[in-house]
Amino acid sequence: ILIIATIQLVVDKYNCCPCCYTEKNRYDVRYTRLGFPIFDVLGIAFSGYSLIISSLALVQGPYCKLIGGTWDYPFINTGGGYLVAYSTWSQCTEPAYVVEWNVILFSFLIMLSSLQIIICLLKAAYDLKTILSTSHSVIPQDISLWAPIT
Repeated sequence: ILIIATIQLVVDKYNCCPCCYTEKNRYDVRYTRLGFPIFDVLGIAFSGYSLIISSLALVQGPYCKLIGGTWDYPFINTGGGYLVAYSTWSQCTEPAYVVEWNVILFSFLIMLSSLQIIICLLKAAYDLKTILSTSHSVIPQDISLWAPIT
């Protein structure tokens, strides 16, 4: 996910205005904005995957050593009900505070994934608006851009 964000930040530094470039670089400028929606969709997909996995892990509960000495998922059949039933957390004896750690970690991941989905959706809407507007068109309006460079 960080790679996609870094690529978007680096590529966003390039100016897409054909009038700002030399004749040699004009063909490369035309399609620079087309990559942004692809990265936005990838960001949304990866964030959604993280959100789903974190939610399922939070509902399932931690893998811990039970009072009987066996390692298992004690809260797997509670449907997330263990999150409000604090008295059941004592079923896990090892590692210490594993339930609290599990709840905090996956809640934080859910929050960050949701925030990233919102940011990527806003960025995708902005990029589509930029691409489809007449002031910043992906398809060049000037016929001289299609002519070979001599």
